[in-house]
Amino acid sequence: MKRLWKSLIVLSIAMLCLSLGSCRASHASDGRPAVLHFAFSPQQEQLEGGGLRKELMRKYLQEQLHMPVDVVKVEGYASTIEAMRTEKIDLANFGSLSYTIAAQTAGAEAITAMGNPDGTLGGYRSVIAVPRNSPYHSLQDLKAHAKDIVFAFGDPASTSGNLYPRVGLLNAGINPEKDFKKVIFAGTSQPATVLMIKAGKVDAGGFMQAAANRLLLTHKIDASDINVIWTSDPIPNSCYAVRKGLPEQLKKDIQAALIAIPTKDPALWANLLSLRSTMSITGTQYVPVKDSDYDGLRRYSGQVKDFNFVEK
Repeated sequence: MKRLWKSLIVLSIAMLCLSLGSCRASHASDGRPAVLHFAFSPQQEQLEGGGLRKELMRKYLQEQLHMPVDVVKVEGYASTIEAMRTEKIDLANFGSLSYTIAAQTAGAEAITAMGNPDGTLGGYRSVIAVPRNSPYHSLQDLKAHAKDIVFAFGDPASTSGNLYPRVGLLNAGINPEKDFKKVIFAGTSQPATVLMIKAGKVDAGGFMQAAANRLLLTHKIDASDINVIWTSDPIPNSCYAVRKGLPEQLKKDIQAALIAIPTKDPALWANLLSLRSTMSITGTQYVPVKDSDYDGLRRYSGQVKDFNFVEK
């Protein structure tokens, strides 16, 4: 009977682990996980070609690291950060702001990002736009009519969809939650924010400049459908980050594998470049990065008092 109870307990625990996905695979003697769990950023997963991109990356990393690689489906920046905190993922592609949050709360460590031949980190921009024929033509117009404005941010932990447009509004004397009629969060798909603006579902919104560029190229909007009324300073590019608890040699191997993609897997690199070509980011190759490369962004986010990275 005791043996039966022990067997039932072991079986119950195993089934609980499977249902919750909370039990990690056993580790090798050198500290490497039995399987490397990898999550693309939510935004990249939602862009065209995401399925092929993930599969190419999975196969490439598996071959270069000589270990099984599993692509984990994670919805939203907050979920990605929590998955790394609870050691359900070992490698992820984070947006700039979500990386700084992940570094602080989940032990994320930046290893590479899109940069320039001289090794410097590249960047991109955020914008605030209004619908065609909007009576508002500047941030001061939004301020003057704030009580009538419904404003859309992207994901709460998005750099270009929340932090930078928020600071732009604050610098114009607008406290979004207090001054606007309503503030909504459109989620991780920044093109969704653009389409909401085009359709007149909101009076204004903030998003990555590249989101509008991509919709223009795919003929989902016309150039006249929205009017940009504010453009941000350059934002540091998103990065690949590993879980700090991984063995140092494995971190170095992952970094080297990512940087070597152009020469070792031209098909994967072509797919990644096709994504980059519509994102208006600077940088032509992956370069090594470190946590301090995002200190400027941390100082920028410090301009927002008591900023919450979750939707209220």
